[in-house]
Amino acid sequence: MNLPLAIAWRYFKRPTDRLVSAVGFASILGLIIGVMALVISMALMTGYRLDLERKLLGGNAELFLYSVDGNIKNTAEVLRSVQPVPGVERASPVVFQHALVASEQHSSGEPVMLKGVEPSRGETSSMLGKIVGSRRTFRATDGTSGIAVGTYLAQRLQVQVGDAVTVTVPTEHSGNFLPRSATFLVTNIYATGFYEFDARWMFLDLNEAESLFETHGEANLIEFQLQPGSDLAHVAAAVADRTGRRYTVTDWRQMNRQLFSLLKIQQLVLFIVLGLIVFVSTFNIVSTLIMTVHEKRQEIGILMSMGGDRSLIRRVFVWYGTLVGVAGTLLGIGLGALVCLVITQFKLVSFGPEIAEVYFVSSIPFITRPGDLLIIAVFTVSVSFLATLIPSMRAARLNPIEALRHE
Repeated sequence: MNLPLAIAWRYFKRPTDRLVSAVGFASILGLIIGVMALVISMALMTGYRLDLERKLLGGNAELFLYSVDGNIKNTAEVLRSVQPVPGVERASPVVFQHALVASEQHSSGEPVMLKGVEPSRGETSSMLGKIVGSRRTFRATDGTSGIAVGTYLAQRLQVQVGDAVTVTVPTEHSGNFLPRSATFLVTNIYATGFYEFDARWMFLDLNEAESLFETHGEANLIEFQLQPGSDLAHVAAAVADRTGRRYTVTDWRQMNRQLFSLLKIQQLVLFIVLGLIVFVSTFNIVSTLIMTVHEKRQEIGILMSMGGDRSLIRRVFVWYGTLVGVAGTLLGIGLGALVCLVITQFKLVSFGPEIAEVYFVSSIPFITRPGDLLIIAVFTVSVSFLATLIPSMRAARLNPIEALRHE
């Protein structure tokens, strides 16, 4: 350990003046609180964005193919052409349509989005696995047509597993729209944590949906699940080429670009605002250094009379302020990460249906990423270092004769 660091470490461990010790403790505490706030806020925004991405991907797909002119007519042919594309794990047709669902306890009905999917997709998607259920089928045990209902929607309809619901959809016949109804048994009530699915969507078997919508052999779109590590843009271009560019191919990032761009901007603004709190807290380090310089004038004079130059004195107090910044940063990051872990483990930030409708999710995990913690640490220590420059230069300008005479 070099001499300036050794002296600074001694001052840091054993301040002799009680007032200086109290001010030093307050400066570290202020820094800890500021860093904690920064860690928790970044974990909140990161967790919200990543959880929203995960749920959007889990309930939908990474890549979509659809026709701007209406339904995809030759679904089987399109599936055969795109399935061999490198990077495509699975291509699945889906049909969906607005519907009105009613139960015996809620005869007025609720507007929903009805979506038909292949039940086997529940084996490769955790969210669709929750929707389909552990039996991996929408049908009841006696073979009756079944349907999966979200937990919030089930509460409004006042239904439980085994109850019957009536689904009514509009169908077109010779230019006229006529209602078409069918009855299903509720075979699963799911809770994905994604409000849109839990409150406004109902899922049923693809074949049952085609029969109800009268769209046999047609699909609204084809959803793609990609192989791990596949390049999304490259696969999208390959799918478009394979289909002769007769269809529109898009991915989940393009469909939700505005939402995630907004979240990134919010995270940046939040970092700047809370970073200002950390910046203000470093003024306590300036106060601590000024008081320490005043207290240690005699020692500064002795060091300079023994041959210590002004650079040595300056480095002592730069090291001292930096040690205060490092201590506050490490403790703030550690406590902040611990708070985030507790909040996530016990789901302390959860919302009711009214708030979940606004934020799309019913709970938010607080995710701390090493990269975010490193940025916070570098920012805080850098600001702490800058706060030491003026007090350390003031200490270096002390006249050793005046310092010793004063004492």
